[in-house]
Amino acid sequence: MRTQKNQIALTELKFSYQAFKRPLDVSKAKFSFKFLKRISGKPLPNHENERYVLFVNEKQHVFSWYKFQDFEKGGNYVQQIIGLALACNAYGIIILNYSDERPLFIDSVDELFVSICFDTCEKVKIDIIDYIICNPKTYLSYRKQCLKD
Repeated sequence: MRTQKNQIALTELKFSYQAFKRPLDVSKAKFSFKFLKRISGKPLPNHENERYVLFVNEKQHVFSWYKFQDFEKGGNYVQQIIGLALACNAYGIIILNYSDERPLFIDSVDELFVSICFDTCEKVKIDIIDYIICNPKTYLSYRKQCLKD
């Protein structure tokens, strides 16, 4: 079952790579909600989130993305993120949490998830560029909010 799930994820990753017309420059976080409008483009039901991982090359360009299914139901998403990043030879990743909720805030679940991601990515030499929570109007950067970068 796990192998089939990974094959499906890699197929979706390959599709997202082919779907990009040009790489996105991630030097500014504000690209996030514009990007999500492009790939999602639909309002979400109340209190639902969509989570994406964006794969970044050494030039700080997003070259591929993956949308997580059933994130809230649990699962070892950090290992899946790392596996996909290694499979596509990514230099770094950006994790996006897209929600229609206002106002945006980083809660304890976000902080725990990001902490685990940072620790795990550091071990395999993958840079976490940022964890961004966004809605159609604005965004909140974990790096700027919590790390004061």
